[in-house]
Order: sequence, then C-alpha cells, then structure tokens
Amino acid sequence: MTDKLTSAEYRQQTAKALIRITIADMPPSTNGLRKSFIKDGKVFSAKTDKYTAWRNAALWEIATQRPGKIKGPYTLAIAAQRNWRSKRARDIDNIIKPLSDALVKAGVVEDDCLAESVSARWDDDLSGKAVVIIIQQANEALAA
Repeated sequence: MTDKLTSAEYRQQTAKALIRITIADMPPSTNGLRKSFIKDGKVFSAKTDKYTAWRNAALWEIATQRPGKIKGPYTLAIAAQRNWRSKRARDIDNIIKPLSDALVKAGVVEDDCLAESVSARWDDDLSGKAVVIIIQQANEALAA
C-alpha cells in the first residue's frame, strides 16, 4: 500500500529539498555595496543608498514568495538575465554577494558561510525577472 501525502506534507518535504526564488531587479555590483568616508580623521564604511534600497525590495519579494528555510549546508545556483536594462557588460561574480546576503537576512539560509557550492550564469530569458535563485540542501555525504 502506498502512503499518500497531503498537499501540505508534500510542500513541506519539497521545501526542504529545493527552494526557488525570483527577484525582479538586478542587485548592485559588489563594488557598489559600500561607501567609505572620513569623519574626525577615521575611515568609516556604510552601505550605499542604492544597495539598501535594492536589499529592502528584495527582502519584501522573498517574503511574499514564502520560500521556506534551509538548515545547514546548502548549494546555491543563480541565473541572471543577460543585459538587464543595460547593454553594459557586468561580471557575473559581482551579483553573488548581495544575493547571498539577502537570503541570510530573509532567513532562507542560516549563514552564507554554509554554502557548499555556488554557481552563477547568465540567461537570455528569465520571463521578465532579473534573477532566479535555486537553493538546495547539500548532500550530507558531500558536506561532511
């Protein structure tokens, strides 16, 4: 006899295995996340207004998708829309940090230091989204 899962049980099991999140706007480059300034002879660093605005919007988007949480080690796969609102070339690796930080702040993952594997690629058609993120629980045999 086969045990049948309720839809809530099925969602809970699949949420543990795989989370898919879409973000409508491209994160700022890692190079533009912080600004430095001198005050009373000391150098200070603060988040830029552009990064703060993007992160707040991304956190709301993530919250509305109710993605669930991954506990422990995970793998992260990022697909980003090529030439998003600009023909200017960008480095794909410069979008990883702000996205990872947003996932931590949103509570989707506990800490970005738990990422066992990170991949990022350009995509030509993400159906109007800037970024699609897939987070999976890391295979415990590989994570150990």
